[in-house]
Amino acid sequence: MFGPTMFLGLAAVAIWFHVRYPRIRPQSLVWAVLHVAVSFIGFSLLPATLSLLEPLLYSPSVRVFLALALLIPGLTYVLLSWVWLIARIIELLGGTPRGGHPITNEH
Repeated sequence: MFGPTMFLGLAAVAIWFHVRYPRIRPQSLVWAVLHVAVSFIGFSLLPATLSLLEPLLYSPSVRVFLALALLIPGLTYVLLSWVWLIARIIELLGGTPRGGHPITNEH
């Protein structure tokens, strides 16, 4: 029960962050994809980071705290980067056409 609840809560935080801070959104699709890539790389390094830091900690409760302290921001950034990417794609698809050849009425 804890996993899905935490996932939904962090997704709500990611959406709130997207709505609350519009100035830090990626301005291009490339930047949005880069955020997704960086978030996945960072999240995939989380187990290695925990395995390096865990032997240095003295108590099981501190180990759990460290795991959550790294997991919550990491997973929130993964979800936020996906929100940014999906928002960018929707914005690009829903916008008006740009570029191309001008239409003239001359025959």
